[in-house]
Amino acid sequence: MFSDALGFDVGVARLLRQDDDGEAVAYLEKFIAKGSIMAMIEMAEYLDDTGDRSASLAWMERAEASIAADDCESWLYLAGALRRGRGTGTAQERYFRAFGLKERVAEAGHLATIREMIVNYFEGLNGAPKDTDRTIYWLRKAAALGDEEAKQILREEGLS
Repeated sequence: MFSDALGFDVGVARLLRQDDDGEAVAYLEKFIAKGSIMAMIEMAEYLDDTGDRSASLAWMERAEASIAADDCESWLYLAGALRRGRGTGTAQERYFRAFGLKERVAEAGHLATIREMIVNYFEGLNGAPKDTDRTIYWLRKAAALGDEEAKQILREEGLS
């Protein structure tokens, strides 16, 4: 599944939750003490699942406040949690906020997320309108990072 540089593994945390909530919480707390953003978000998910919405929201806020500006993986993990219904706001607000976080990560040069933005704007998916100019913008950004497929699309469309 997902793991971070501190050794926290989301899959392990979720397996532990299936068998023993106490062991799962101890695992989460161990990595939260090390500063794992993913562990903080998983703690928020655990608390929300057990009915403690206010504690869950507090962990989501703490996690977001702890993410470094250049920590693309944590921003993406936070976006995923928002899409899964964690955090404040309505479902629609969380949905669009998650999209905004992903776009921010793409702007930082995260190639996989740039590729998502190309599809999102081309097809009008995940909160993005169909937008040819934004599609081309993301294709050019991907090409500048060495994405051969983006380069080829730009050549074929006469946009390179």
